[in-house]
Amino acid sequence: MYSGLSGIILKLYDLAYIERWNDHPKPFNITELDKQAHKAAIAYVIGRFEEGLRDKELNWSYLIEGLIFEAIQRAILTDIKPQVFHRLLKERSKEINEFVADKVGNHIKNFDQELHSRFLSYFQDFNGLEKRIIKASHFLATYWEFQMIYSVGIRFYGIERVKEEIEDTIEDFFDLVAVERIYLHKKTYNFIDLVGQLRFQKRWILSPRIPLTTVLGHMFIVAALSYLLSLKLGACQRRRFLNFFTGLFHDLPEVTTRDVIAPVKREAGISDILKDYEREQVERVILPLLPEFLREEFSYILGFLDKGDEFSNRIIDKGVVREVSSITESMNRDELYPIDGKLIKGCDNLGAYIEAALSLYHGVRSRHLKSAVESIGSRLKKESYEGIDFGNLVIQIDKELGEI
Repeated sequence: MYSGLSGIILKLYDLAYIERWNDHPKPFNITELDKQAHKAAIAYVIGRFEEGLRDKELNWSYLIEGLIFEAIQRAILTDIKPQVFHRLLKERSKEINEFVADKVGNHIKNFDQELHSRFLSYFQDFNGLEKRIIKASHFLATYWEFQMIYSVGIRFYGIERVKEEIEDTIEDFFDLVAVERIYLHKKTYNFIDLVGQLRFQKRWILSPRIPLTTVLGHMFIVAALSYLLSLKLGACQRRRFLNFFTGLFHDLPEVTTRDVIAPVKREAGISDILKDYEREQVERVILPLLPEFLREEFSYILGFLDKGDEFSNRIIDKGVVREVSSITESMNRDELYPIDGKLIKGCDNLGAYIEAALSLYHGVRSRHLKSAVESIGSRLKKESYEGIDFGNLVIQIDKELGEI
């Protein structure tokens, strides 16, 4: 299991090396990892709008796995020009899917046989509301990027044609209620824009690194890890959903504070001050950008619905948030909204470990990175959660990367 998972996660980290829009002038570094993270956040908004305003029923496990599968596909196929990519999928989908499966299939199979079967079948299925939401999210994330590019490349030959193609494509998804609101720059767009601003916040600001990662990209890695490990816990559907999106949004309040480094957070009193400030900013800045029906759920995801935090294990029992030491079998029910906060914290630490280890692997060394690999690795090797051995994952990551 652990060797398979380490291979999947390192493949997802390959997205951080892939720069997008390489044939256009860019005002900032745009990576595929950040694009996939932004796409996942947009999919949450579109999907919940369809449920909340249209009474549609979604298979969130299928949608989340689709986001992860498509990210893996992109990591393998790299930055192919969109027109070429879509033509290849249209005319050579069988060959493309076989190529992708050959490159990553063994990792997925070693992790989970059933997930591997779903991975193979996913790319054969072209219909369904979930796939439509994922596709719309893809184009809206691209549209967000393009607006930045357009501002600096307005005199670039062919840019008006690209603009028209993107806008025409998005219009095809106006049957999804959130898409039109985002495209028309209503307050829903402002939420998407706020999430996108985490692309500008670099991780490990005291150290040069390869690859560079942002807060937004890190959140997607944590979300993917949290979901995949939730499968191993036998988590119910809502528990998987909540674990993924808690992982995806766990650092969103940092858009109001920036990425405060861990040693500062650990100082006496500082952590409490930051948490209080984040809570105030979430209530004042972030929640008003969401419709009323989503605010309570989103507060719960962020860990602000009670006095806990995003990394506490919790359920909602008879309308009251309860912090629990573990999610027992009797709590593993959709109606209790279980969240494995401690699992997500472990995934957060593992993501930080891999970021530091990758830089050392590439020969980029600093005392901060070396210290982080030693301290985080040592901590993770003593950490487990409901049978999930994070130490074993560290060992497998080290094996994949070799001597660092």
